[in-house]
Amino acid sequence: MEITCSFCDVSSEENKSIIQRGEFSICRECLNLVKEIFDEFRVGEVFEGKGMCSFCGREHGGERVVFQGKGVRICNECVNEIEEEIIRKNKAITRKTPQGREKKQAAQGEGLVKSRVKKGIRRLSAYSVPHVECRVKLDGNESPFSLPPGILERVLEGIKWVSINRYPDPEAKVLREKISRVTGFPSEGILLGNGSDELIGMLMTTFSGGTGRVLYPVPTFSMYRITGIALGLELIEVELDSGFDIDVEATLKEVKKKNPDLIFLASPNNPTGNRFSDERVFEVLNNSNGIIVLDEAYCDFSGKTLLPLIEKYENLVVLRSMSKIGFAGIRMGMLFGRIEVVREINKVRLPYNVNSFSQRIAEVILDNVEFVEKNAQLIMVERDRVYKALKLINGVKAYPSDANFILFRVSDADKVFGELIGRGVLIRNFNSPGRLKNCLRVTIGTPEENDAFLMDLGEILSS
Repeated sequence: MEITCSFCDVSSEENKSIIQRGEFSICRECLNLVKEIFDEFRVGEVFEGKGMCSFCGREHGGERVVFQGKGVRICNECVNEIEEEIIRKNKAITRKTPQGREKKQAAQGEGLVKSRVKKGIRRLSAYSVPHVECRVKLDGNESPFSLPPGILERVLEGIKWVSINRYPDPEAKVLREKISRVTGFPSEGILLGNGSDELIGMLMTTFSGGTGRVLYPVPTFSMYRITGIALGLELIEVELDSGFDIDVEATLKEVKKKNPDLIFLASPNNPTGNRFSDERVFEVLNNSNGIIVLDEAYCDFSGKTLLPLIEKYENLVVLRSMSKIGFAGIRMGMLFGRIEVVREINKVRLPYNVNSFSQRIAEVILDNVEFVEKNAQLIMVERDRVYKALKLINGVKAYPSDANFILFRVSDADKVFGELIGRGVLIRNFNSPGRLKNCLRVTIGTPEENDAFLMDLGEILSS
């Protein structure tokens, strides 16, 4: 029976690599094109990705991306499954026909690689950030401020003496002592990573020997899910309440039922921007036997921290980052915990994981930390100004923020996002079914950048 690709209308007589699922079909060429789009862009960004997949009937959201074709939609998970089916089909054909040796070897090679990849990873899309050239870049939660000239001179002088032919200090002792001085936390309880992402991986690797389960509220930072799947752990996602706070009843129900080894709480949370209420965090702490990871990557913009609670709770770990306060380029994540906890995590830390240049730059910054605090205050002032301005724009619902960004909702996020890019303003599109439907996130930039964003957004929504 002749099959026609639902995307390009090519028939099975013209192209033998067409897979049919129910009433819909896709050819290998269209499959590769959609896969390239998925590899380049993330959820809800510069391609039109929303709605329900025609092939499996499941909706866009979380790590599931749905591409809109000509009257038909397909999600990234179906793309991966159909690709595997085409590979198996081609291998069967090459076994039956002696000709086409090179094609046969290529198909077999691809099949061999796929057969060794974890099932969960095959279904994942790589974490990626689309490269879009815009005059105003407010999508990455980075600081808009460069190093002051005097501090830059000290940094350059410091790295001049780094011996690049030698390995870095594996324990980063000098840097940990400086962090200890600034935070008042003992250096023996501090562990450093190549960004918080690496520390999340260390935590999941170390503390997954009980039930192998990880719990976190959603929506939240996507690396909890990506890292958990990559490590083959069972993930428990609990939806936040309508105010983007922890749903204590639902969370504790899962804690009692599933007994997760790890619970991640990002506070302030990304992308919602709010701190979870202290009372609800305490409820989770007081009713959980696993490791509680409080991710405070944005705490410099909230003026609050629960770091001192480590003295009371032996199972509490706090994560911090230097990326949000002006130093994303050096990838410096910090973990704070009881000495016995850090000792276990340190066993899985890769040797020399923090390079010499990052260590030295961070040391200089911590010796001159006053300018960092001043910049954080400037960002908070701008955040409050932008929030008030957003509330005055018709068609915008802005959410209060304790971070260096603001989440807001419009009637058509994809349209607004695309028109802002057309005007040279880049923010993040989080539009997906559920709590983040038609939501966008804007990073706080310089006053000039913020004014340009507000003006363009107002013009778009008033047109």
